[in-house]
Amino acid sequence: MKYRCPVCMFAAMPYPASDYNICPCCSTEFGSDDSAFSHRQLREMWIANGGNWFFGKAPEHWNPWLQLIKGNLEIYVPPQFRAPSVGFRLVANNAPVEPSIISNRIDSYRSLALVA
Repeated sequence: MKYRCPVCMFAAMPYPASDYNICPCCSTEFGSDDSAFSHRQLREMWIANGGNWFFGKAPEHWNPWLQLIKGNLEIYVPPQFRAPSVGFRLVANNAPVEPSIISNRIDSYRSLALVA
């Protein structure tokens, strides 16, 4: 079973977000870090530090901003990765991707990126 990190929305944590387990993506140690800070504060700190992968090698095609979007936290995606005034525009191989097909086909795009 996989678990979702409530801080960075990484959806493949091997253990629940509790009992001093650590998210391999954002490095939150649950039961320690989240006793001093809220999940929102921890998320904001992770993003302010670049939203980098914490432990080992990041999964292939991993993107912190897509991860937040898929976790319904697109509001936290930094402005430089947003399309101006129209929300988000995703591209794959330099062609626009319709938002309605993202959830079904996101894994099929090898070079998916957010563009401003």
